[in-house]
This record gives sequence, structure tokens and C-alpha cells, in this order.
Amino acid sequence: AGAAAGGAAGGILGAMKDAGVPDEDANVYAEGVRRGSTLVSVRVDEAEAKRIESLLSGANAIDATSRAATYREQGWTRFDPEAGPYVG
Repeated sequence: AGAAAGGAAGGILGAMKDAGVPDEDANVYAEGVRRGSTLVSVRVDEAEAKRIESLLSGANAIDATSRAATYREQGWTRFDPEAGPYVG
């Protein structure tokens, strides 16, 4: 299961980068999935963006910047698709 999760997270990294997500952000999101989080990504018209952001923020959303800082405090630098299962 751990190898499958790592592979899935690696696929997420590529998909996010292909969708135009900045490299640093994509690495944080992929690492979050590797560590057991769920990623929800939505592409909407600009007119709907604020409403959708509000809906998602009420669903136990995390702040990716804070999460990245926490990872870095633990010695993390970027997502490693070869990393084993996360045990925290």
C-alpha cells in the first residue's frame, strides 16, 4: 500500500505541474498526499472562484504555506517519489 501511495502522489505531482501549479506548491501537495492527506483541486470560472474557495475552506482545509513550513522544520525539502510510506 505504501508504494502505491507514493506512486499516486508522484502522479499528482506531475498532474499539478502540468496544470500550471508552481513547482514548490505541487511538491507540498504531493507530500501531503504521501503523508495521508486528501487533495481536492477544482478548476472553475473566475466568477465562481470566491464562492468555491469559501465552500472548500469550510471543509477542514489546511494552509499549504503553513504545512510546507512544518514539513521544512522536520527536514523535508521536496517530494521524493521514491520515499517509503510516511510514519509520523
